[in-house]
Amino acid sequence: MWAWGIQAHRHEQKLSQTGVYLQDQMKIDNWVFLLGSRYDWASNQKDDRDPQTQKDEKFSGRAGIVYLFDNGLAPYASYSESFLPVMGVTANNSQLDPEVGKQYEVGLKYEPPGGNSLYTIAAFDLTKQNATENVGGFSRQDGEVRSQGVELEGKSEITPGFNLIGSYTWNDVEVTQSDIGNKGNTPFRIPEHMASIWGDYTVQGGPLEGLRIGAGARYVGSTYGDSANSFKVDSYSVVDALVAYELGKLDASLDGVEVSLNATNLFDEDYVAGCFSTVGCQYGQQRTVYGTVSYNW
Repeated sequence: MWAWGIQAHRHEQKLSQTGVYLQDQMKIDNWVFLLGSRYDWASNQKDDRDPQTQKDEKFSGRAGIVYLFDNGLAPYASYSESFLPVMGVTANNSQLDPEVGKQYEVGLKYEPPGGNSLYTIAAFDLTKQNATENVGGFSRQDGEVRSQGVELEGKSEITPGFNLIGSYTWNDVEVTQSDIGNKGNTPFRIPEHMASIWGDYTVQGGPLEGLRIGAGARYVGSTYGDSANSFKVDSYSVVDALVAYELGKLDASLDGVEVSLNATNLFDEDYVAGCFSTVGCQYGQQRTVYGTVSYNW
């Protein structure tokens, strides 16, 4: 007689991180300066048939400078470093190294005097080492990934109660160092182009005063479906909507309370959100409607 058995494999991982930081912001005439530093200690402990404990520590800093012109223009520049321990193991059961990064950014903000608008343009250059991706339930890390791009954003009150927000991002991402043969490729599920627009209107008077309605659209460009860049996933667009009401307009004792009904992917579009291989893709979220109650004071 043959006996078959299945042995369960238990895997536990505990990540602990402690950090101390110091930051200071100062203004001298029209100049604004920001300086900050942080030191992190991380311990990543894996308990299974091959116990491992990995300890890492890292100093990271940040700095920024802004000049405030009297006409509402504000050019700025910034530099920042990041440190992020990650959970998980590779296919050969070894632990993952923390992700570390450096980002440079320059931009221009414009806030027209006497109005309620803000416009921003920014260019960024971000380098990340030990970039982590999950494929088929296992994690793996590439040597270095570089992201360069431009972001545009505008927020404006067109008329009293009517607000319009729009944004666009161009993001060129490339694997610049690779231990698994992906140098020169683009990581999967990262779009080169993204854009969104949103408008909402709050009724200013009459029996419907306090009612806010809004709608907008989100566009996500095409992405590569695997690390080898062997195929692409189509772009998609979805529409969102909002209806909200300030209860304080009905009863002064409820001042600050707002009820709202939100809908994402309002028209229930079917689309593929992204893939990580030719046999591993994920559909996008279907229409979702949810209600909230918030209180502001």
